[in-house]
Amino acid sequence: MSTRWSLRSKLASLVIVSCLPILGLAAWDADSGLRTLEAQRAAAVTSAAELAVSRYRVVIESTRQLLPAVCSEATVSKSAGPDAAPSDITGCEMYLGGVLQAFPTEYSGALVTDDKGTARCSSSMTIVGMSFADRAIFSQVRDTKTFSLGAPIASRVTGVAVIPAALPVLRGSEFGGMCAIGISLAHFANTVSSAPTGGGAAVVLVDRTGASIDSSAVTARTLPVATRVVAAIAGGRAMFTEYGQDGTLYEFGLRPLVGSTMFVIAAVPVDQSLLVLARAGSSFVLVLLALLVTLVAIWFGADRWCVRPLRYIQDFAGKVSRGDIADFAPPRPWSPELTSVGHGVTAMAAAIASREAELRAGLEQRDHMLREIHHRVKNNLQMITSLLNLQAGEIRSPRIRRYFGDAQNRVLTLSVLHRHLYERTSWALVDFQRFISDLVRQISVVDLNDNPASPRFHIRAPIMAVGPDVAIPVGLIVTEAVSAALRHDFSGVVTPEIRIEAAESDGQVTFVIEDNGLDRHGSAMRVGGRGVFGLTLIRGLASQLGGEVAVTTRDSGGTRIVVTFPMMSEQAEDA
Repeated sequence: MSTRWSLRSKLASLVIVSCLPILGLAAWDADSGLRTLEAQRAAAVTSAAELAVSRYRVVIESTRQLLPAVCSEATVSKSAGPDAAPSDITGCEMYLGGVLQAFPTEYSGALVTDDKGTARCSSSMTIVGMSFADRAIFSQVRDTKTFSLGAPIASRVTGVAVIPAALPVLRGSEFGGMCAIGISLAHFANTVSSAPTGGGAAVVLVDRTGASIDSSAVTARTLPVATRVVAAIAGGRAMFTEYGQDGTLYEFGLRPLVGSTMFVIAAVPVDQSLLVLARAGSSFVLVLLALLVTLVAIWFGADRWCVRPLRYIQDFAGKVSRGDIADFAPPRPWSPELTSVGHGVTAMAAAIASREAELRAGLEQRDHMLREIHHRVKNNLQMITSLLNLQAGEIRSPRIRRYFGDAQNRVLTLSVLHRHLYERTSWALVDFQRFISDLVRQISVVDLNDNPASPRFHIRAPIMAVGPDVAIPVGLIVTEAVSAALRHDFSGVVTPEIRIEAAESDGQVTFVIEDNGLDRHGSAMRVGGRGVFGLTLIRGLASQLGGEVAVTTRDSGGTRIVVTFPMMSEQAEDA
């Protein structure tokens, strides 16, 4: 069985279907907003990382421009040669010291070596004569003979971490030594990471192991764990999203600075708060809230202005159908449309009530007429019975008088039937048990006047309603059988009785009439007997019922009549 939707459900579904395009556009706008936030966050990370790289380039470019000027100084270039005078060494050291004093935070040390890597001149006299041949920067400058930048190392000149930058000292085209300066790693890190980035981005320098370089503890906590950083470096991931050590989700941008030894990481927090999400999808949220408000309004509005009035009309119609007197008085004003429907229902109820009154009056008139007809028929039949009785009083022949008595009983049967019909509320049915009992009582009153012995009647019949088509043949059969039984002699019988039994089973009615009197006058219902007409009549009536009859005479006295006939379906339904 298919589910039937209520009016409110259909209205709500219609609103939802109508708003689906708007919801789709709002969802697309919300998705675009989220994508815009992601793009802005990615742009902020990229901008911060690129800004840090650009500041790194500024520092390196400044060093690239400073170092040739320093190394080209006469005292500096002479100090690298084997024939350098002590005054050249002293002048070199004074010059390097002046340079460092001019840039106290940017650079932490400077030196000049010969072609073997031995320090000949330095901003710190304690390292003169120390070999730097084992330094990667020395090998790099010697091999490339160009400006070179080394990996961060601990300076042997000052003992602090530096990024070495060096130029070769050439003798013609031959390598004659190295002129190097140490960029302060602390100053470098501060210069790169302290630049204003906007968007709440933080910039951190890390080495290849994922450890931060000269960063504050607060800034360093924005980094993921070292293994995550190493994995991103190894995977060459320029952008990745991870949780920082402070438990916040960040969008990270990774850029290499010095070869594969130092990297800059820019971090922008990923805001996942409901406020941010609602702001990004504000249009979708507003449309959704408007839809919910509309659905609630439709749901309760339909109940207030449609469902309740229709329910009241339904209850009113139910009262009218039950015949209850009801006034159509809604508890509150209705809309014009429903008010019109209510007036229509009221007019229909009035019309139905008027027609019912007319039909009821017609039925009462018909009932009265039928009752009167049956009553008059019964009176007429009783009058015929009385006339037959008066006529029988003038008959001297007992045989003819008996025939008149039989006719009188048959008319009496019809009279009793019509009395039962007009006494019942249903004109088409009679109570079978009461009809048989009343009929036997009437017959016995008439026939026992000539019989000195009074047999006792035992009547057992089912309580069921039958129509005249069954009641008349059965009543006449009972009349013939009982009249014949009352003519038997019961004077020598200890317990004289006449037994009448009826039973219904599987649509078949079995009717048995028997007595225990003696047939001294030959009136038994058998071929050749005086009751042959009664037997013929019983057989004809049984055939009319669609049944059959069996008559047997017992040796001890008495007659047994068994009539079997089917109960017709329409009669069974009426019962």
